[in-house]
Amino acid sequence: MKVDDLQKKLKAILKDKKTVLELYLITPTKDIKFASISDEASSNLLKLFKQNIDDNLLDTENEYNLKPINEANDEDAKSYYYFDSNNIYEKIKYFTSFDTDSATNFSFKDMKFENIDTFLIKIGTDSNHIILYKKNYPINLLKRGKTIFLTKSNENIDEFKDDILKINGNFQFLVSGEHVLVLDLKMLETQLGYEDVIIKNAKESLATIGAIDFLDDISKIEEMATSRRIAKKINLVKKSPVIDIIKTDQSKVISFISSHPELKKSLSFNSTGKLELKSKVSVEKFLKLLHDDYLKSELTELLYDSLNKDTLK
Repeated sequence: MKVDDLQKKLKAILKDKKTVLELYLITPTKDIKFASISDEASSNLLKLFKQNIDDNLLDTENEYNLKPINEANDEDAKSYYYFDSNNIYEKIKYFTSFDTDSATNFSFKDMKFENIDTFLIKIGTDSNHIILYKKNYPINLLKRGKTIFLTKSNENIDEFKDDILKINGNFQFLVSGEHVLVLDLKMLETQLGYEDVIIKNAKESLATIGAIDFLDDISKIEEMATSRRIAKKINLVKKSPVIDIIKTDQSKVISFISSHPELKKSLSFNSTGKLELKSKVSVEKFLKLLHDDYLKSELTELLYDSLNKDTLK
């Protein structure tokens, strides 16, 4: 998934005069209901979400990268991550290709506003559209209870007797073809259980790291792999080119660590030449080493700790 391709599709949809908005509601049991809304409400909602898409994904001053979800990094503030058909997360699969024609109609006889778990917003035409996933939170519902809502009625002030549901332009996922773009990574991890997937993958990645026979003991890094933040770092380095260098020329890596002013403070080797990881600091330094974060400028010859690196092609 490329930024240019995504933006081209979004612009085509948002500028198409045939583009309309359809609203679907998801119940806590994952039933999807079609909501009949007035033309005015549909038009205003479309404007609301168009503005959000423009601000976050189309604004030329808001530069960002698109990366596969397995490259997710908490410290990378300029990237959005995505799933595709090869790695779609099981818990979000139900809304990525739902059949709008099979959705039953929403009725206040069967449901109330408080039963709405999520909104699905279809924007575009039947042949070219996107789906927005928007979580509904209790704070969005203004219930009457002990509160009286007042509204204008002709020239009088009258009581509004129904509950009110607030909707803003924010959303957490955008479905475009086979891709699911994640706008709210934290929500995916903490509310939809993706944190478990991250930690599971990290434990599998540790097998790769342990197999290079470079570490004295991997128990400390295994202990820290239960943290979502550290687990992400472990997953990022699974296919690191640094691992290939360790496999073929450990002396080169040992020399790099021993001569680096920052690394030699935290990383040390035992009598048999194996790297010891006994502290949280040493684990994090080692993971940064595997991620090839320690760079030297060819121009100034200064050393840098570089978090995000886009390979020049």
